[in-house]
Amino acid sequence: MVEDKVNMQQDRRREPDLLIEILRWLGIFGWFVMIVALYILDLAKPEEENMFTKTADFSVRKTWDPKLIHYLFCVLIFGLCISIIGIIINSRRHHRKDDRSKYILITLGAISIFGIIKYLFQF
Repeated sequence: MVEDKVNMQQDRRREPDLLIEILRWLGIFGWFVMIVALYILDLAKPEEENMFTKTADFSVRKTWDPKLIHYLFCVLIFGLCISIIGIIINSRRHHRKDDRSKYILITLGAISIFGIIKYLFQF
C-alpha cells in the first residue's frame, strides 16, 4: 500500500505568517471602505418629502448629489484595488491543500465592480 507523500509531511506552520495577517486586515479594511461607500450613497440619494418638510415648507433635493456620487465612485475604485491586491496575495499564498481562499475579498470586488458599472451607465 502506497501512501501519498503529502499526507506524511508534517505541517510546520505554528501561527499565521505576515501575508495571512495582511490578508485578514485587507478584508477588514475593505469592508470598512464598503461601509463608508454605503454611507456616502445614503447621503447622495435624493431626499424624500415627508410630513415635517411639508409643514415647515423646507425644500428637499430631488436629484442625486453629483459631488458625493463622484466621491462614491472613487471609494468604489479604492475598494476594488484593495480586493484585487488581496486576491493576488491570496493566490500566491495558496500552496497547500488546507489553505483557504478569502471569499470576503472576492465578494468585496464583485460589489465594487457592480457599483462602478452602475455609476458608469447611470450617471
